[in-house]
This record gives sequence, structure tokens and C-alpha cells, in this order.
Amino acid sequence: MNVSALWRYPVKSLTGNSERTMTLDRRGPAGDRRWMLVDERGHFLTQRQLPSMCRLHAEEQAGGVLLRHLDRGESIWLEKPCGAKPVRVVVWEDSCEALDAGEAAAQRLSAWLGQPVRLCYQPDDSERQIDLTYARAGGQLSFADGFPFLLCTEASLRLLEDAYGDVLAMQRFRPNIVVAGTTPFAELTWRRLRIGDVDFDVVKPCTRCVIPSLDPRTGERQRAVSLLLRDHCKHEDKIVFGQNLIHRSLGEIRCGDPVSVLA
Repeated sequence: MNVSALWRYPVKSLTGNSERTMTLDRRGPAGDRRWMLVDERGHFLTQRQLPSMCRLHAEEQAGGVLLRHLDRGESIWLEKPCGAKPVRVVVWEDSCEALDAGEAAAQRLSAWLGQPVRLCYQPDDSERQIDLTYARAGGQLSFADGFPFLLCTEASLRLLEDAYGDVLAMQRFRPNIVVAGTTPFAELTWRRLRIGDVDFDVVKPCTRCVIPSLDPRTGERQRAVSLLLRDHCKHEDKIVFGQNLIHRSLGEIRCGDPVSVLA
């Protein structure tokens, strides 16, 4: 088994970038989901509420992030905010500090998405503890839903494609790590992995929401894909695809790295 793809998403729920090498910091992939859209209450927004977010692309650049509307051909570059008064934002049950990215970002993104939104950034001193059911005290998280990494396998996707009769983009499932050379859904049996020189705990199958059923080209929900997942991805009465991971050390992982099951 080996790593066939690595993905990083600078802004939560916007399209991301394929990487050849991924640096790991204390929160997971360096630069992954450190930016996030929120509503007027500071509550996080994703494609669950705003499917058209799938048509916005984010690319981290030195000192900031470049956002592009994939259909309009418009873009805006935003500098990382600094010196601003921290605000409280909410991701699921967690509340943590963030820095607002300013009016220009809010106005452009609100126009693109058709409703008021604001963009915020998680500074280095913001603390967000990973669920202590799965992690030790001090384990930190970005604005990702619940865990630093999501791993999916090519074989599991191929099984779904065979049943569906058409190609399904892996990016529907928004993995950070894609692994080749497995059997379908073998990942559900894994408990600990080594990828390159880094060990990972495999802590929880990823329960899926509506996002994988959205057509990434349009944001429209495809009922046939919802039914496909219901029929082929049931695990303990939940629809799951992929595994959530927590890294045991810092370092780098690369495309082509060997993947070993330790437990």
C-alpha cells in the first residue's frame, strides 16, 4: 500500500489543492482549514448550508490566501489578519478564538454566495481541543470537523463507481490522504498506521453528511449518489466513508510513501 494523493483545504468546505508533500504541524496538515466562513452569529458554514461553496477555490500563498470563483472568473487575495480583536466562533460543539478577515473579504464572499457571510482565520495561539474521547489532553485541531486527518482509499471509491456505473470524484469525500493498493473498505479494520516515518492512530470511521452527494461541478444534490452511499456504506447503522486519523508525531508525508498497518 502507498499514498496516491494528498489534499489540503486552506478554507473549510472550499475546494482545495493536491500536494506532493505534506508538512504536519500540531493541528494536522500545515495550513489545512485555518480559514472558515461563518454567519452573523459566528457559527461555521459549509456546503451543507451553502452548496455553492463547492464552486469556490482556495489556495494558500505567502502571507495569505487567494480565493477564486470557478464560474465567474473572479478572485480576491487576502492577507492573514493580524492585530485584530479576537472573536468567538463555533464549530459544532466547540467555541474558539479567531480573527476576522475584514470587510473586503466579507463583501466579496457574501456577493458570491448570495447571503451575508464573514471569513475568519485561526491564529497560532487559538486553542481547540480534539474530542477527549479519542485524543489525549492538549491535542489541537484546526477548523476541521473533528479530527486532523481524513483518509480514504482508492479501492473503496472504485467499488462505489462500479455500483454507480460512472466516475465519482474522490473530492466529494474531501480526504487529506488517499491510499492505493488495498481491498475495498479494508480501512474500516485498521487501528494504527505508519505512513512514511509518521505513525497515526485510526480513531473513528467518518460519518457522512449530504456533501458527498453534491455534484462538485454544480453544487446540486444527486439523489442517486445518496442512495448509493446508503446501499454500500452502512457501518453500525451509519453511513461512513473513510477513516479519521490523529498523528502521533510531526514531520512530512509524501505521495508514494509506503503505508503499513500496525494494528
